[in-house]
Amino acid sequence: MHTILIDTEPATGGAWQGVLAAGTLPRLSRRLRLAEVATREVPREDAEAAWLTPAERWMRAALGLEPAQADAVSQPATASAATGHVAAVAATSTAIGAATPERMPWGALAALAAGHDLGGRAWGLALPSHLELGRESLSLADPAALQLGADEARALLDAVQPLLGEAGWLIDASSPASWLVAHESLAEVVTADPARAIARNVATWMPTGTPARPWRQLLTEIQMVWQHHPVNEARLRAGRPEVNTLWLHGCGRLPPDLRNPFVMHPQAEPGATAWWRAAHAGLPRLPASRHPHPLRLLQPQATREADAVALGAALAALDAAAAEAIDQALRDHASAQVVLAGASRWLGFELRKSRGWQFWRRADAHVLLGMV
Repeated sequence: MHTILIDTEPATGGAWQGVLAAGTLPRLSRRLRLAEVATREVPREDAEAAWLTPAERWMRAALGLEPAQADAVSQPATASAATGHVAAVAATSTAIGAATPERMPWGALAALAAGHDLGGRAWGLALPSHLELGRESLSLADPAALQLGADEARALLDAVQPLLGEAGWLIDASSPASWLVAHESLAEVVTADPARAIARNVATWMPTGTPARPWRQLLTEIQMVWQHHPVNEARLRAGRPEVNTLWLHGCGRLPPDLRNPFVMHPQAEPGATAWWRAAHAGLPRLPASRHPHPLRLLQPQATREADAVALGAALAALDAAAAEAIDQALRDHASAQVVLAGASRWLGFELRKSRGWQFWRRADAHVLLGMV
């Protein structure tokens, strides 16, 4: 079975909900009329404040690291019925998971892809970023907008190497936009993908608690060194945002027996979130499971964008890409799985070629996306 994971969380917000309400996603809607709801994540009150996004939680369950909190639908509910009323998704269900975990070792997967000997260490992603000072809080700018060059990254890292060595930290800046960091203290640090925090108050999403104390201390010293660094001075003169922080994400150790259950799409989508880039690069380096199956992730190409025109274009592009991916999956397989993941939860649908004759069925994809 081919799996298509549609993750709209990077674009969620008031403007996105408005675009969804006005949009129709006609091509995806036509495909989903062949769908029946197979699984869903149990709603949780703190869903939009959870550290891991619903897409990350689905991936963790798919990798077998720990079951996500989900319902397995034992009496099929159609996508059409789910559109009509959210309660129809539940049908008759049995819980198949425990508490939703709040960590994923994306950094270790990225380090594996970069050729590092993991050595049982705890790894994380450290993305060079810019914090913007607002009237009452700090907010995170999109790290991709920094467009940090390799020479800039190397100079910034060289300036803080003495701090790293003294405290036993390893940092690799070979990829200017996504650094790797390793330290024993990262094993239990809870973090959020930067897409969770863009244009929001970062106080909600900064690593907290005793495990994160060594990182917070190191980051404070790094920020002081970078405050008037020549790289940042040059960027400011050129009208470019300075690099004034590292955004930590995806901390933990890689389980030694982890296997890859997926055949990854050849290319990660442009502008994909940090966790997916790490998963896409690192999972193929693991031993394959017994029956791997294709996986493709689709995300809107407008992150927290307030411009309704840009979001409308992103929605149209998502509609076309999702339809193409489903068509390809059903050409190659008798069935496909489509997972819709948003800001609060995920829903899993099963599509089969054999249902193609049921032309009268209807599914409104924009309503379904609004439900997650």
